[in-house]
Amino acid sequence: MNNQQFAKWTFALFAAAVVAALPGVASASNFQLTEQSVTSLGSAHAAGAAYANDASTIWYNPAGLTRLSGPELDTGLSVIRFGASFTPTTAVDASGRPLTGNNGGNPGKLGAVPFIYYSTPLSDKLDFGIGLGVPFGLATSYNASSIFRYQAIYTSVTVVNLNPTLAYKFTDHFSGGFGLDVQRMDVKLTNDIDFGAVCFAEVSPTVCSQSFGLVPQGHDGFFQGTANNTATGYNFGLLWDYGATRVGFSYRSRVKHNLSGSASFTNVPTVFASQGLFQTQGISAEFTTPQIVSLSLFQQLNSQWSLMADWSYTGWSSFQNLTINFSDPNMPPAVVQEGLSNSNRFSVGLNYKYSDAWTFRTGVAFDKTPVPDPTAASATTPNSVNASRTARLPDANRKWLAFGASWHVSNHSQWDIGYAHLFINSHIPFSQLDGSSGDYVAGQFNADADILGIQYIYRF
Repeated sequence: MNNQQFAKWTFALFAAAVVAALPGVASASNFQLTEQSVTSLGSAHAAGAAYANDASTIWYNPAGLTRLSGPELDTGLSVIRFGASFTPTTAVDASGRPLTGNNGGNPGKLGAVPFIYYSTPLSDKLDFGIGLGVPFGLATSYNASSIFRYQAIYTSVTVVNLNPTLAYKFTDHFSGGFGLDVQRMDVKLTNDIDFGAVCFAEVSPTVCSQSFGLVPQGHDGFFQGTANNTATGYNFGLLWDYGATRVGFSYRSRVKHNLSGSASFTNVPTVFASQGLFQTQGISAEFTTPQIVSLSLFQQLNSQWSLMADWSYTGWSSFQNLTINFSDPNMPPAVVQEGLSNSNRFSVGLNYKYSDAWTFRTGVAFDKTPVPDPTAASATTPNSVNASRTARLPDANRKWLAFGASWHVSNHSQWDIGYAHLFINSHIPFSQLDGSSGDYVAGQFNADADILGIQYIYRF
């Protein structure tokens, strides 16, 4: 089997695996996943757009492909463990009575984030690369009988990104690269519906309780929605390489997804079912992934030590509202009013070349959450939720401490391992009001996360 056939079959097997992989709660702000390289993970992603030592530069800065001397295959996997617990201070339904149920348990799921890259020179100045990874994703799951059941039970968002790129070396010290982002987005949401509370809001408490026997928390239904879409964006990068000093800049565009799918409802009361409401039907929604900007520095201090630094900006202001539209015109849209702000991430790291065979690294980072007001809670339109920190993703600032190592087995073969602990917060304020059911939950989360990755690089 030649190099091209080997790469082709590796990509085919990975494409099947990546769709089946379930991301855990995102490791960066909101549901962004920065785990596109285990080498980068070991330095808390401080190398970023300036490292450019292997094919993962396809993601971090395509211009870095011009630094690679021959064809290369890079594949790996990061496993994310997210742990969280919730302590409620208030949990009431539309009538002001306490919400029954437990605190939801640990909503975090153990998830895997795979990636694969292949690069090859086309000429002395022109290089080609292609990558496949998961830049955005999350999965949370609460106990079905929890106080969150009307807001969230299961949530899964996965964005798989195919990234063909070209890089050109303009001078001995300056390169540029450009790529396309072909994204497949899949979303699944489930939660209970408090039909008693919905009836109270849409009809009247007296009629609902006396004529239909419906009261808040007295008749629960179940909602499941799934949707997907494929859309395209672009990315580009610049690299200034002066030997001991490298400076990299990269940009990834927004990608607008017009999601479409279906919604199903179970245990619908007769008063609604007889009017044709809450029936299985089509749904649609718009979601735009944020733009990402990175500026990075790699500085060789001496033959053994090198310093890395990175600033990355994520334009989460593109995500202001998530509006789920139903094909039934009598069903009002379900609106989650997020109101996110743009976020910044800062990281620094060190590499230590112990020998020709071993390189060790470490790094720290601060990743600011895009949640602007964690205590916001109001419902301004029917069937809406206003909570910049939602139960589906209780996001907060993250502080990173990371370690990693590279084992250069030979000139062709390299193994990498990386680990990071994320200190999230022990007092994450939460406040959410659901406009359709009128239930209100407030309290605080506490959470942390661990990431462990392994990677293999083969240079042909």
